[in-house]
This record gives sequence, structure tokens and C-alpha cells, in this order.
Amino acid sequence: MTVSTSTHGSATSSPLVKGSPTKPPVTNNPLPEKTQKNNVSAVMVDLLSTRARRNRHGLTLLGALLLLSAYIGVVSGSLSINVGELLWHELSELTGPFFSQEASIEESGVNREATLLGASTTFNSTHWYVLTELRLPRVIMTLFIGALLAVSGCAMQGLVRNPLADPGLIGIAGGAAAAAAVSMAIVPPLVPALASVWVALWAFGGALLSVWTVLRFANSAQGVSVATLILAGVAINAFTGTIIGAISYVASDDALRQITYWTMGSLAGASWTLCALVAAAGIFAITGLMMSRNALNLLALGENEAAYMGLNVARYKQIILWLVAFAVALATALCGIIGFVGLVVPHMCRTLFGVNHNVLIPACALMGALLLTVADTLARTLFTPMEIPIGIVTSAIGAPFFLYLLWQQKGVFNGSF
Repeated sequence: MTVSTSTHGSATSSPLVKGSPTKPPVTNNPLPEKTQKNNVSAVMVDLLSTRARRNRHGLTLLGALLLLSAYIGVVSGSLSINVGELLWHELSELTGPFFSQEASIEESGVNREATLLGASTTFNSTHWYVLTELRLPRVIMTLFIGALLAVSGCAMQGLVRNPLADPGLIGIAGGAAAAAAVSMAIVPPLVPALASVWVALWAFGGALLSVWTVLRFANSAQGVSVATLILAGVAINAFTGTIIGAISYVASDDALRQITYWTMGSLAGASWTLCALVAAAGIFAITGLMMSRNALNLLALGENEAAYMGLNVARYKQIILWLVAFAVALATALCGIIGFVGLVVPHMCRTLFGVNHNVLIPACALMGALLLTVADTLARTLFTPMEIPIGIVTSAIGAPFFLYLLWQQKGVFNGSF
């Protein structure tokens, strides 16, 4: 038997020899669909983890800056305070009787160190009073007021889906100012010692009355109309401005000065009682708005889309509006009109942290507290011993920064998210 061997076409007709090298078939097909999906998922997971890590670092940095600004606010002013030395002195005063037996006494019977402490008793008591009764409650109250105004502005912008919105859009500040002017010039308090409380109550009631009036016009069978809400707010602001102008025209010089100073904003009346009130209201309002963060995320897509995804749009709009009204009415009643915090801070945080309200609301709370603390410190220290109204400082800081943000976004800013 003979075996036929042919050199032509041996690669195709002859069987492969064991151990001979083979090349995989060359193909131009893309990666399998499953592999592509896995790669895309890995990229998305990595992107989300990077963004979450960046947001955590940003919030941590804001918290550290907030603590630093609060400390500077406590020690700065017409009377500088060394907190460490003062606390050490108070501690030594408390623990002194326990260690009096071990104290070293000089031959003259009076220790030089004890003499110095005795000579500075009045000095330290004055510093302690300024620290505990004036500076600390004012700084803590400033933190909560700033957080309330910033978070309210963030919620208002998310609700109406317009970055130019702020809480004053629905007449809160105008109603509070008009009612405060009435209480100062027309309906004086029965007890002069409670004049500040009287004005605060009128301002709080006027702010809530304005919001209720705006909502009465904006409510319909389909819920709250955002367009009608804005237009009614503009009308209420114009009406309250007319009331303030008329009262200012007929008011006495003292009442006119009070109205002007109140409308510029001030935190000079801070006390531990007001601080506790603002802290309780701030925790309540910020917690309520934080619980509405998913609703705000859905509303950013549009009311119809949010309703299709199962959100009770009418209910959440009412909840958010009344929480914003309560928070801003309280802040305005206690401190007067403080502008630009609710407008500028959400812009800053949205630029740094994105549009997700899960991160945006706490970021606005920290940033608002930081901005107002810095502004209050500047108001107290720039022209010592004179104090500038804090509304002037926030406008001076906020207006140029807001113009800078608009300049940075020129070409991409279109009036919506």
C-alpha cells in the first residue's frame, strides 16, 4: 500500500500533527455583550465611589472650616478673649480649694502668682461673662440661622426648578418686614421691656400670613401651581413694600430708625433662650427638609415625571413650602432680613457637590452656617466698637460672588438645572 503525499493544500487536507503550533482565528467581532456590560458597570461603580468619597471629604472640610470660623467668632471682637487661658483660670478657681493645702506660700504670706490672679479677678469675670452670655449664644444662633436660610433656599430652588429662586420669592421677608413696621410705628407693646419679643411675634405672624395668602392664590384642583406661586409672591412683595413705605413716611424718627435697622438684619439680640428656640426649630425644619430630599430629586425631573414615578406631588409641595415658610419666618422674625444667603449658598454647593439633594442639603446647611458666621464676625470686628448690620455684609459678600458664578457659567446657564 502506498501513501500519497501532496505538498499543495496540505494545510487543509492533512490532519494536524500533535504538538504543532496553531493560531487562534482572527476575528473583528467586538467583545461579548456580557463583557461590555461588566466593563460599563465597573466604570459606573468606580465613578460613584469616587464621587461619594469626594463628597465626604468636602463635607468634612466644610465642618472643619465651620468649627474654625466659630472659634474665631468667639474670640474676636472689641474685647479679645483667650479661651484656653480663661478656661484654665475657671478650672483653677473650681479646683483651688482642693489643692490649697499643697499651695506654695512665700515668706511674706502672699504668693506672687496668687496676687496676680487676685488682681485680675474682675478682668477674668468680665471675659467669662462676655464669652458665656454674649459670644457663645450669638455664634450658636448664627450657625442655626445660616443653616436654616441656606437649606430653605436650596429647597425653594429645587421646588420651583429655578436657581434664581430664594425664600423671599413667596413674600416671607416682605410680610415679616411689613408686620414688624406696624408693630414699631403703629401698635407699640404694652410692656416696653418686651419690645423685641413683640416685634418678633408680629414679624413671625406677618411672614406666615403672606405665605398663606400666596398659597391661597396658587392652590388649584391640580395642586400648587409654581407659576401662580411666583406671580402671587411678586404681588405680595410689592404690596408689603407699599405698606412699609407708607408707615415709614408717617413714622416718628425713632420708629423710622428702628424699621431701617431691623430691615438690615442683626444678631445682636442673641441670648440662650433665643438660641434654644432657634436650635429646636432649626433641627425640626432641617430634618423635615432632609426627609423630603428624594421628593426634591424627583421634582427636579418635572412634576409630571415625578407623579409617574409614584410621588404625591401636591402633598410634598405643601410640606416643603410650609417647612420653608416656618424656617425663614422664624429666622426673619428674630434677626431681621438677611439677604443673599438663601440664594448664593445653594449655587456654591451645587457647583461643588452636584444636584443630588442627599448631599446638597447637608452641604448647604454647613456652607450657610459658615458664610453667616464669617459675615457676623466681620460685622462685629471691621469697625470696632461700631457694629455693621449683617444684611449689608452678606449682600457685600454674596453679590460679587454671585456675579462671579454667573460669569463662570456664561454660555451654559439657561435658567434651569
